[in-house]
Amino acid sequence: MKTLLLTTALALLSLAGCKGVGDECEVTGDGFTRKDPCAALSENICLNWAITCPDGREITPNECAGAVCGADGACPDGQACVQIDAFPENSRCVKADLCE
Repeated sequence: MKTLLLTTALALLSLAGCKGVGDECEVTGDGFTRKDPCAALSENICLNWAITCPDGREITPNECAGAVCGADGACPDGQACVQIDAFPENSRCVKADLCE
């Protein structure tokens, strides 16, 4: 019983650190040592590189991006599908006003 309670408590504490789409982020490390605060327990990533907005402006968001949306462009309400690299199929959901 104590083990179950301890495991549950640790799981809840780890969830408290998760970041959502649009939250500020900072990545540390490179390659295998990369630590991405957005990726904890989700498919989100920290966009800490320059991206080109649909209007042609280049920005470095340093914000969490959500699920891959490249195949169909569908994102949850309040989010928009934006290309994050040279491959449209890698596009991600970001907060809707990121490029405004």
